[in-house]
Amino acid sequence: MENVELSKNQIERAILLVEDNKTTQILMSSLLKKRGYDVTVASHGYEALEALNESEHIQFVLSDWVMPKMDGVQLCKELKSTNYNRYIFFVLLSSQDDQDSIISGIDAGADDFVAKNTAIDELDARIRAGFRNLGLHNELLKKNHQLDSAYATIRQDLDSAGDFIRQLLPTRTEFKRVSMAYTSIPSAQVGGDILGYFPLDEDHVGFYLLDVSGHGVASALLSFSVHQTLSVVNGPNSVVFKGTGDEKQIRPADEVVTKLNEIYSQDSSNHLYFTMIYAVLNKKTGELNYCAAGHPPIIWVQQEARTTQFLGDDNFVVGMFDFADYKQETICLGAEDEIWLYTDGITEARVGEEFYTEERLKNLIALQDRKPLDEKPGEIVSAVREWQKNAMFDDDISILVCKWTPQ
Repeated sequence: MENVELSKNQIERAILLVEDNKTTQILMSSLLKKRGYDVTVASHGYEALEALNESEHIQFVLSDWVMPKMDGVQLCKELKSTNYNRYIFFVLLSSQDDQDSIISGIDAGADDFVAKNTAIDELDARIRAGFRNLGLHNELLKKNHQLDSAYATIRQDLDSAGDFIRQLLPTRTEFKRVSMAYTSIPSAQVGGDILGYFPLDEDHVGFYLLDVSGHGVASALLSFSVHQTLSVVNGPNSVVFKGTGDEKQIRPADEVVTKLNEIYSQDSSNHLYFTMIYAVLNKKTGELNYCAAGHPPIIWVQQEARTTQFLGDDNFVVGMFDFADYKQETICLGAEDEIWLYTDGITEARVGEEFYTEERLKNLIALQDRKPLDEKPGEIVSAVREWQKNAMFDDDISILVCKWTPQ
């Protein structure tokens, strides 16, 4: 440990003295060494650059002004340029102790200006002050490197978390009588949107889309938690089923949302909440019961009537109020009808103060009629990007479409 500290002390007292006059060079070098400094000498700017390249620990340069080949001002500009490989504290020495010379030296990038006839005690004090500034700079640089390393680790972890969240998205898109398509684009490395769908039994499929308030890791963790909660299909902890064994029944949509609210409104320290739509579709009859909890309205595309309409009600968001009461609605789909769920990141895309709006989205969906279902969500996103003249969105974007095709 002592050898490490000694090496550090030597580095902190290393000075490169650049002086073309041999007598002055020997005298100043001797005086500085007596004050405990480790002095390296050079006769002009080019020698100084070579010495600095050979001794990368030197960060303090005490340089004469007037020298052959490369003078002190030229050397200072070279060492202070953005191309140089490290920070140098640079002090100019000169016999020209006038205001114009001082201004000229400082403008060249010098950190201090000292007259050659300055007493050694004052020179020593100025050098110590320079090393203190240098130490503060190096400490700040060290902390910045540590921060960069920490940020790099965080970014790597967030990338891994984003990959993990994407792996939770469904891969199967076709069920008997039902087709699904979706897109989900986080605005950052991890987002607060999540969607899913799953067979509940031979005749029913459940699907949902939710949007957690806020952005970042906390929102992503909550969306992951809700996804996992909805994934439990057996036992007393299931929210999508009630009862067990022969008495096991599919829980209606409003009861599923109520159960989720009971779970996620219990923690008073958690200020996050989420909006969602949960729906259950009878694949045989086309009956759809759904519960919209503070979420943008469903868009129902009716093929036979060639119309689109909004569905939804004014239920509370989930996870904010433990007293919230939720209601469900029931509709009957026609052949080839589509149910569109989406988050407000798509409708709140904007140009200036003008938002894209739900009405625009409804009209845009109607224009996708002849396109294959699996291409439609991507086409919607592309069209909104073109409208806002920006490929990036301010919020997470998720779209899920369900199509019923009775046999």
